[in-house]
Amino acid sequence: MAHSAHGSAAVGWAFLFVACGSDLTGPEAGPAVQAALLSITAGDLRDRVELIAHDSMQGRATPSAGLEMTSGYIVQQFLAFGLRPGGEQDYVQRFPVAAGSIDAPNVIGWLEGSDPVLRDQYVVFSAHMDHVGIGAPINGDSVFNGADDNASGTAAVLELAEAFALLNPKPRRSLVFITFSGEEDGLIGSLSYTDHPTLPLASTVANVNLDMIGRNWTDAIAAISSSRDLVQTAEGVQEDHPELGLRVIEDPWPELDLILRSDQYSFVRYGIPGALFTSGLHADYHQQSDEADKIDFEKTARVTRLMFYFGLRLANADEVPN
Repeated sequence: MAHSAHGSAAVGWAFLFVACGSDLTGPEAGPAVQAALLSITAGDLRDRVELIAHDSMQGRATPSAGLEMTSGYIVQQFLAFGLRPGGEQDYVQRFPVAAGSIDAPNVIGWLEGSDPVLRDQYVVFSAHMDHVGIGAPINGDSVFNGADDNASGTAAVLELAEAFALLNPKPRRSLVFITFSGEEDGLIGSLSYTDHPTLPLASTVANVNLDMIGRNWTDAIAAISSSRDLVQTAEGVQEDHPELGLRVIEDPWPELDLILRSDQYSFVRYGIPGALFTSGLHADYHQQSDEADKIDFEKTARVTRLMFYFGLRLANADEVPN
């Protein structure tokens, strides 16, 4: 998650949190849905976070060799899941950093929806794969591994992509999975995507952004959104799936302006309903101590399963969220 760096650029934005009145929920039943859901596991999430947040990734700064290794891993995973390439170079969209002298990757894969009309609309899941790199050593540790920020959200997007790829039939709308870089440098990767989209932005009906989902509460996740519909849909999933053991809490930290501080803002500024799901900040935020062994992977799996149900409802709803 980025430091607050948008200031007056975002102050003028205001949104009417108006529920459209339509039913955005639907039953989740049947063996195909359950089989896909069961592919989301704490063990898989642990393996993914430990890889992405490994010292060899050198903190995944934008740009860096470690970030390129991370994006290469995600490309390989999207290819293995059978996702369609959504970038300008297969799965990769590159954008300029450092005044254009060098570039960095976003990774984009997608699944076509099953409805002949609604498949031309897109629900986007996203997480930033970058972190802040290397700094002065503390107790001999110079690597800012960013396990919670944001290997946790990136791992969840990979698990969601795998789960939805297993689902047959697919949801009615198309689903897009993006791992952005440059989030820690002012959301530059997601801003580049929304300014130069590789899939039609006008047909993007929602962005679901996951950032720091592996720590703090064991029984809750915060929903910070420009859209009351999205919050109500998430609350409906919570109510219908008590087995997940999660409460959806609407923005418990309004003073932090977190709606402006992660990649959902890049969609919100174009009027696209966006929601940040997060467990919030902690003492290891932007410290070398943000390590994989501090992540609650059992909780992270339950959050990811809630996001699976949430995405299913958004992709199958008759109406789009406001």
